[in-house]
Amino acid sequence: MPENKHDAMAARTKELIKETFVRLVEKEGFGGVSVRNLTASAGINRGTFYLHYKDKYDLMEQIQTEILDGLQKVMVVDISSVELQQTYLDEQPYAPFVYIFQYLHEHGGLIRLLLGPKGESGFPGKMKEVVSESFYKKLFNHHTFENNPSIPKEYLTAFSVSVFLGVTEEWLNQDPPYSPEQIAVIYIKLLFFQPFR
Repeated sequence: MPENKHDAMAARTKELIKETFVRLVEKEGFGGVSVRNLTASAGINRGTFYLHYKDKYDLMEQIQTEILDGLQKVMVVDISSVELQQTYLDEQPYAPFVYIFQYLHEHGGLIRLLLGPKGESGFPGKMKEVVSESFYKKLFNHHTFENNPSIPKEYLTAFSVSVFLGVTEEWLNQDPPYSPEQIAVIYIKLLFFQPFR
């Protein structure tokens, strides 16, 4: 079999495994999923599963890594503190935030699952770390946010990351959710609501 055909088949198999896994986690919770019921539901043998993953924990880790790597990429944006403040005053969406919320919306079902009670318990902490390191530490290095020296930056970061995760989880649980543009405006209002005034 030509290598590119084999690669395409392997990619399809991995996608089938991931889709089946997510469906089972939604139904049974992470603890209720086994390699046996996963492979039976996917219509593949266990040997095929083990060609791609060590166990269900490895599969979950790879799914989380894909989501977090993608989130990290969209969070590597240039932040203009002047533009951020102006969009707040004009009640307009700030483009870098819209870009981030678009990514979250595109992967909303999976992120909602991973953040919720049926997902693996370590994901919220990993997401918090990515958001903090990739985005907020950079944001709070801008002089605009140094107007209140009585609040150390690490606490501003912790506060803002918690608000971001809370807003994200609440937004993804809404039916139907606000658009990425609408939630970006809401988030900016929350960001400026108290500690940054």
